[in-house]
Amino acid sequence: MIRKALFGACVVFALTLTPLAQHPQTQNYKPVTDEVLRNPSPDDWLMFSRTYDAQRFSPLDQINRQNVGQLRLAWVREMGSGGSQESIPLVYHGVIYTFHPGAVIQALDATNGVLIWEYRRPGTSKTKGLAIYEDMIYFTTPDGFIVALDARDGHVRWETRVGEAAGTSGPIVVEGKVITGRACARTRESCFIAAHDARTGKELWKFHTIPAKGEPGWESWGPDGPADNMMASTWGMMGSYDPVRKLI
Repeated sequence: MIRKALFGACVVFALTLTPLAQHPQTQNYKPVTDEVLRNPSPDDWLMFSRTYDAQRFSPLDQINRQNVGQLRLAWVREMGSGGSQESIPLVYHGVIYTFHPGAVIQALDATNGVLIWEYRRPGTSKTKGLAIYEDMIYFTTPDGFIVALDARDGHVRWETRVGEAAGTSGPIVVEGKVITGRACARTRESCFIAAHDARTGKELWKFHTIPAKGEPGWESWGPDGPADNMMASTWGMMGSYDPVRKLI
């Protein structure tokens, strides 16, 4: 039996809301630990690039050259309109967590596409990806927030305003810290990578991607420094992490 699934968006065939208490994937939810993130199950996709080394490689081998021609559509679900779709879904224990244009996040049953829960944030928003840790789903917003949702039912656990710049990069979680980047807003203060406590949203550290005047590297930006070209953003994605050397 072919166990892999292909994700797509076309036309709605059915739209059903399954009560949370009746859904086994969320009813028996197991928190995502640091060890699970370091060594994910082949059946799961727990971060933007699947693993910390950012190879985006799946070890699943049920689909091969001999049986790929047998693939058939299993289910279809329409995604939101009004914007671009640039994120990669997360998959954990049979649940797909996906971001839709218009600041909509949904948890879907991976076997049939049935909606488990949905979160809608006012206004428009887009992000490059989601992150998962313990029992929370994380994403960033263009108005400078990091938001943590309960993975079981989608309610907001915490949200933190980080700064003026848009937070469009996909976050990663490293040893209990949500690491995010920013799209620079032409000020040095908006060009940074930050770490927040995954459980509370408290800021733990911040690293500016542009040197201040007098710091090493300032002169490499020209006679006036980076003042007229504050473009050292990490707007796409947060990259990789080496758990042995503890380097991002």
